[in-house]
Amino acid sequence: MEEREVSGLEVLESLSAGKEMELKVKSRLRIYGILGKQYLLKYRWWFFFMILFSLAAGAAQVRSAGGEMNYRGIAVGVCWSDEMGRELLSKLEEEKGIFRFQGFENLSEMIREVENGNLECGYELSENFYEELLKGKARGQVTLYYSPASSAHEISYETVFANLFEMLSGDILRGYLRENGYGDERGQDADRLLALNSRYAGDGSTFHFVYELAGERESEAPENLNSFRGCMAVMMYLMCLLGLGNVLEQERVFGALPGALGKRMKSGCLHGAVLGSVLTGGFCVLLRGMAGQNAGLGKEIAALLLYAILLEVYVRILRIFIRQSRILYGLIPVLLLGSCLFCPVFIRMGNYLPAAVWVSRIFPVTYYLEFFF
Repeated sequence: MEEREVSGLEVLESLSAGKEMELKVKSRLRIYGILGKQYLLKYRWWFFFMILFSLAAGAAQVRSAGGEMNYRGIAVGVCWSDEMGRELLSKLEEEKGIFRFQGFENLSEMIREVENGNLECGYELSENFYEELLKGKARGQVTLYYSPASSAHEISYETVFANLFEMLSGDILRGYLRENGYGDERGQDADRLLALNSRYAGDGSTFHFVYELAGERESEAPENLNSFRGCMAVMMYLMCLLGLGNVLEQERVFGALPGALGKRMKSGCLHGAVLGSVLTGGFCVLLRGMAGQNAGLGKEIAALLLYAILLEVYVRILRIFIRQSRILYGLIPVLLLGSCLFCPVFIRMGNYLPAAVWVSRIFPVTYYLEFFF
């Protein structure tokens, strides 16, 4: 094994190279810090607007969620007199919809609640109404009370009578089977028909309706867009474009600097713009996520990291073709409008105009938002 003696001069050269590398790193970090601070001060009002917008959107969402929690539905009364009336009320109380059904044993109390406006309307179920309905005597079995100002009582018909006829269907079928000779000798057939009736009435397979609007025909899927995240993506894109404009404005200053310092200053300015915009936008997105709309912390951070890399590459490519800040500032409104129209910020334009999918690939906003679909 060959041994080699290291001289003191080589050690000094190695230490000197390490010290020089450390100084270069510190110098570069100091440059990036100064340029980042300059960028933040120059466009501080834009950053303030981003944060203010996210706070306003978060407050609106919390308020909307609170309103949904406080909303208890449209109150409808049901006055019952026998066990079948009580059973119908139990089924209505389990309904998940806009109506909230309340039971009353005293008819005058229910009418008073309707008159006071505490109930939208009230249904009176007469005694033995169920048996009378089975006999075909429908008149006077169910009475509806409502005030002249009521407008939702007609909508409640469907819910009440759908549950009522669901209860009646089994007994009506039994009566039909008896009348048509399905007695004891054909008991198995009758039981099978009753079981099928219960199954088809409960699983919704008897009738199946599909509603399709003309504009939704041939669309890929229902739109499920997060417009707040889309707006933040557009704002981050705007801040990076402004950062590129700042670099182009100082092109002569950077060009006059000696050696590689000018290139470092340009790179530092772009790094500061991208990092500042993505950090601010990411803070706003995560802040909004605390109000209940986020895709998970890990996914949000990964998407922001990829978006930062994409924006860095995008502005550097853009700088190859655009050399003057005036041209860039003139294009910014067009780029922002294109991002809002063709990227999935508010709508998926590709569902209505297939060529828009290809146009959207020009804008980095698309790739960031597609990460969440």
